[in-house]
Amino acid sequence: MRVLGLSQGRLYGLLAAVTAGLCAFMPVFSQEAYYWTYAQHPDLSYFDHPPMVAWLIWLGGTVFGDGAIGIRFGTWLCGLGTTWFGMLLLRDFAVDDRGQRLWILLGLASPVLLMTHFLANPDPPLVCFWTLTMLALWRARSGSLRWWLVAGVAAGAALLSKYSGAFLAVGGGVGLLADPALRRQLRRPGPYLGVAVAAIVFLPVVVWNAMHDFESFRFQTSHRLERAELGGRWLAEFALGQFGVLHPALMLLLVPTLWWLAQRWRRDTRAVWLLAFGLPLPLYLLANSLWIQVKINWVAPAYVPLLLAVVVAWRESGFVVRYPRLHRLAASSLWIAIAGIPLAPAIRLMPAGRGSSCVGWEQVADRAEYWEDEIDVVDGVEGNVFFFAADYKDAAQLGRSLAMLWESEGEHEVVTGVLDSGEVTMAQNVMSRPALQYDHWTQPSSRGGQDAIFVLPRPQDRVEIVDEVRSCFDHIDRKERVSVRQLGIHVMDVDIFVCQGYLGPRRHG
Repeated sequence: MRVLGLSQGRLYGLLAAVTAGLCAFMPVFSQEAYYWTYAQHPDLSYFDHPPMVAWLIWLGGTVFGDGAIGIRFGTWLCGLGTTWFGMLLLRDFAVDDRGQRLWILLGLASPVLLMTHFLANPDPPLVCFWTLTMLALWRARSGSLRWWLVAGVAAGAALLSKYSGAFLAVGGGVGLLADPALRRQLRRPGPYLGVAVAAIVFLPVVVWNAMHDFESFRFQTSHRLERAELGGRWLAEFALGQFGVLHPALMLLLVPTLWWLAQRWRRDTRAVWLLAFGLPLPLYLLANSLWIQVKINWVAPAYVPLLLAVVVAWRESGFVVRYPRLHRLAASSLWIAIAGIPLAPAIRLMPAGRGSSCVGWEQVADRAEYWEDEIDVVDGVEGNVFFFAADYKDAAQLGRSLAMLWESEGEHEVVTGVLDSGEVTMAQNVMSRPALQYDHWTQPSSRGGQDAIFVLPRPQDRVEIVDEVRSCFDHIDRKERVSVRQLGIHVMDVDIFVCQGYLGPRRHG
């Protein structure tokens, strides 16, 4: 790898520049728009996730606005933090400079690490604080109270990012059992202060849940298990998906790496450390995939210690010397992945399939706003119209695009004194369906008798939804079909309906 001849500083700068470009030029995905909507309603926590992603988007939006850069600024910082903390941990592990530079490159070559540099979701802060917790606990083995406190803050912040941060306790517990240096710290106040600090940092989520009948905790635990069904489909999807989300070559290299670590764990504390923080979460998720759907990105934080293990093994196991051809093949496959990064923004040219599209929403919002103005002209009552979509992702894209449209025009919709598109953009709760966090914002019952603009992407595949919406209003009328194109390529169709006389959720379902 000739690029490994570059200095660490230049490689790190390359990583920062490439991922900043992705933050700027990748389209804003629907899930990111949903978390942007979180940030428009600051709170201690939210229905389906802790608050860190919303806080980071709020920070970026305050500085850079509601565009892609503002939404992803916090994510970009977290991604760089993950790489930096991993590099420091490798230094503490006595891995040489070449190994540390390889770790920087993995931030580009491994999709799961690359995505934590530009996708605004709960994973980037989780992965960042997971890595910082590992580094702080390793340094706390010396008895440093300062590093125990850092570990507590980082672990608490990981829990503020995503509930799977709880698996840091599993890694720490295994470390206490197997690492004498860490176990000796139980005689000192450091571990107990660290746990107390983590609990204090996580307290906002506990308070929010206590105020809302612990519904977020229940949603992530018992609610998922209610739909459990034994089978092999989700297991196969989860297991095979890991080859794509990590990288096929790296996934194959994990097998000999784990074997190498298993042979050394009694005499090499680093092996204990990497296994303790790297294996419990994926094993737990693998077992759960026998019963419930497990998303392939949920294992993201565990890949930090596992990829650090690949780096350690690459530098110390003699693999490169014994198998030079395999080494060259693996290196080539990593470079293919890196070379493909400039093509990533072309995803905006892909036709929308299942789920929500990531492009065209500015055009859709402009037309939806046009028909809202038409209703205002007829009834003469400002703010007597709301917008909604058939699911929370479409609603989030619509709400964000409307907000940016109004800002660019120097106009705001005023509803109950709040200058916020999130107050007049609703989701499937209009049709009496559960709508995640949208159920905590504007209540459909408050809109009884009002008119609405309904936006429906991919209408050809969702005819039944129109019938469902029709049962919620006195009358609905399709006004136009918007054809979204990118560079002349048809991406999706969007139907816009004017709905009159909302009957309210009690009249439906």
